[in-house]
Amino acid sequence: MADSQLNLPERSALLALMTLTREVSNADLAAELGVTIEKRVRERLVELGYIRAWQAGRYRAWMHELTDVGWRRCGEELSSSPPARASKQARLQYGLTGRLAAYMARNDLQVADIFGLEDGPAAVAPDDVARRIRSVYATLAREPGGWVGLARLRDALDDVPRADLDAALFDLVLEPEVLLDPEFNQKTLTAADRAAALRMGGEDMHLISIGRS
Repeated sequence: MADSQLNLPERSALLALMTLTREVSNADLAAELGVTIEKRVRERLVELGYIRAWQAGRYRAWMHELTDVGWRRCGEELSSSPPARASKQARLQYGLTGRLAAYMARNDLQVADIFGLEDGPAAVAPDDVARRIRSVYATLAREPGGWVGLARLRDALDDVPRADLDAALFDLVLEPEVLLDPEFNQKTLTAADRAAALRMGGEDMHLISIGRS
């Protein structure tokens, strides 16, 4: 077991990245697992060499990915014991991962056997996703530059993994004719609108416009 003791947010961040098996933004983590990686957690995990973190896109959203050392630490964390005076939430998490670690040991399995990268959705070429976004937008917008909800866009592109779609949106917004904005009247937002939002610059974006002059 590694010498450095991780607190629950740090451990949860590692296990979340292990679960998704790919580079992800906080928007991905929040949408799929209901967690985010805060600044102090990110900085500690980078310092320990467990994750890589960088900013991408016009709004400099933080992206995260496990390193090889991080993958090994995840394997160790599965069988680790909860710290003294751990909360009920922490004891539950440690209990569940402990059972998983015991199953893996009995069957001579490694972390990669359970969370192998090949099990995740296949990556889609960014240029292909961008072209599809433009094509779908053209069918949904009433006119060039009209506002279209990201929920409608995601529904029409539900075969594209969220991470690939988000990455393409981050790239597209660098183009002068592409805009992403929050919904001004937040009371009109549905649960689907909120779930489809793209987190940029500390704000949720709900609408896209392409072609506005």
